[in-house]
Amino acid sequence: MHRKLLIDPKKVNIPEVRDGMSLDTAVLEEEMKLYNGGIDLSTLDPEHSQGDERLFKQYVPVFGIKDVYSTKNILKTANKYPDIDGPCAMSLKDTSELEEHMIIGYQTAHFHYILGRKHNLRGSFPRLCCGVSSLSIMMSLMTVGYPNAAYAYSKTCDHGYVILPFIIRNENILGSILIDPTSNQLWKAENIRNAVMIKIGTEWEYRADWQNGGNMFPDRICSIDIMRKAPEDISETAYYHKDARVYLTEAFNNPVMIEPLASGCPDTSDISQTVGVHNG
Repeated sequence: MHRKLLIDPKKVNIPEVRDGMSLDTAVLEEEMKLYNGGIDLSTLDPEHSQGDERLFKQYVPVFGIKDVYSTKNILKTANKYPDIDGPCAMSLKDTSELEEHMIIGYQTAHFHYILGRKHNLRGSFPRLCCGVSSLSIMMSLMTVGYPNAAYAYSKTCDHGYVILPFIIRNENILGSILIDPTSNQLWKAENIRNAVMIKIGTEWEYRADWQNGGNMFPDRICSIDIMRKAPEDISETAYYHKDARVYLTEAFNNPVMIEPLASGCPDTSDISQTVGVHNG
């Protein structure tokens, strides 16, 4: 399983860590063509199989309904971290580490998007696929080293996504990386794919055209402890944490160290394209 940076972190410049700061995923899609076999996400046709599925599944080891809702697979993923039994946040040294983990989150969502289109997930991907897609991203990230990965669901707005709570020690910043693998269904233009952004603190806003611009801040969260407690009912939000503010507070009070990222980021110095960020 891979947790290797494909995009050079030097090309992702976060001037400051603040709420709503997002990766420019339109530019990242162009960059990723170097590593996904030249696939353009905007024109992916589910009727034509494209790319090396073995490669994609190295970055998305848990994909699809069968994998996501398998009790055996859920317990295997959660039990990878026997010493972690509740909400946690990854402890980072500085902003550069945060950038790297945002890139990993984006890469995972990017390859998941290709798989989702190739397999025509639920017959409608990305529409109506926020739950299975987010659980897939959450469990895939757990598999490659992120016990803090959690599925955040807004019952009010009926939309889910992934969060990675973090602490930046040197700057005393508490926040979450938000990864939305079906974000383009939230916008009328449908061109904001695989949104990755920073949310700060224990309460924030996440709005789009979806549900008349309603705030999709979660009121249900599935994390590693829920996976152990109710693996056969992983889709039942009744078992989830019901107060995201309390959940995030507990996560920030339980920092964990994340293993270093795999080395070997490709040399892309000859590529003129600059990867940027924008405000969400």
